[in-house]
Amino acid sequence: MKSPVLNRRQVAAAIALAPVATSFPIRAQPVLPKNITLLVPQNAGGSNDVMARAVAARLPALIGASVVVENRTGAGGNVGSAHVAKSGPKDGSMWLVTINSTQAINPALYKNTGFDPINDFEPVAAIALVQHVIVVSPKLSVNNLSDVVALARRDPGKYSYGSAGNGTFSHLLMEMLKKSQGVNLTHIPYKGVAPALTDVISGNVNYLVSTVPACLPFIKSGQLKALAVTSLQRAPALPEVPLAHDSVPGLVGELWVAVYAPKGVAKELIEQMRKAVTTLQAQPDMESFLAAQGASVLRAGPAELMAMTRDEISKWGVVVRDAGMTVD
Repeated sequence: MKSPVLNRRQVAAAIALAPVATSFPIRAQPVLPKNITLLVPQNAGGSNDVMARAVAARLPALIGASVVVENRTGAGGNVGSAHVAKSGPKDGSMWLVTINSTQAINPALYKNTGFDPINDFEPVAAIALVQHVIVVSPKLSVNNLSDVVALARRDPGKYSYGSAGNGTFSHLLMEMLKKSQGVNLTHIPYKGVAPALTDVISGNVNYLVSTVPACLPFIKSGQLKALAVTSLQRAPALPEVPLAHDSVPGLVGELWVAVYAPKGVAKELIEQMRKAVTTLQAQPDMESFLAAQGASVLRAGPAELMAMTRDEISKWGVVVRDAGMTVD
C-alpha cells in the first residue's frame, strides 16, 4: 500500500500547527537565591543566635549562596518574627531562625505579638535541642527537688527563684513546679540570665532554671549545684544529674531552635532548605560544635515541626493562663 502523498497546502498546514504542540514552556523549578538572610529575633550571643551562625557558616558550601545572620530584637522575639511574617520576601531570601518559646509561649503571654505562629509561617526544619537545668547555690542545703518542695512547704514564700524575665522558660518551668506541688516560691525576674546567675551564685536568690551551656562553667567550678535536668533524657554534659520529671511528673521543658519560612514561600524552596539543614546536621563538625554548646541535633521536617509547634502552643498556653501571666 502506497503512503499518502501530502499536497502543498497540507504540508503548510502541518508546519503551521507544529509549534502549537511545543509552545507550552516547561516551568522551571525555583531555586534558592544567591543572597540569603537568616533572621534571628533574639540578641546576638544567645543560644538561638549561636546556632543560626553555625548554620550560616556551613550553608554556603551546600547551596552555593551567601548567607548572613541578622538580629532584629524586641518584645521577646516578637519584633523580628512579625517582620518575617508580614514583610519577609516570598522568594526564599529570608528565613526565620527562632526558638520554641517565641513561637509557642509569646502568643499566650502577649496581647498582640504581631504574628500568628501557625498561619504566618511555613515550618522548614528543626536544628538543635538545648537542655535546661535547675540550679541552686551550694550555700542552701538542698540536694534534689524533693528538698526544694519540702523547704517551700515548711516556709511558704520564703524561698525565691530567678528567671531571665517574665514568660521565659526559666519562669514557666518553675511555675509548673509550683503548681504541680502546690508550693509558694517567690519569682524574681531579671533582664537576661547573666544577672540571675550572679545572684544565685551569691545566694541572694535561691533557685534558677537556665540552659545547660549557661550554667555548666559554674557547676564545674562548684559555684552552683545542679539539682535536675528538665528534659526527657539526661544531659550528656551532666550525666549524673537526674531528670526533673522523675521527681515531679510532667516537669519537662526543652528549648529547641528551628527554621521557618514566611507563608507563601514555594514548597520546592522549603524542601531545598530542609535538605541543606539535614545535611549539615550530619556533618561531624556540626555535631561536635553542638555538643560543645551543651546542645544536640534535633531532626524534624515540616510536618514534624508543625506538630511540635502546635503541641508547644497548647502546653505553654495552659501554664501561662494558670499563672495569670501577661506582658503588655
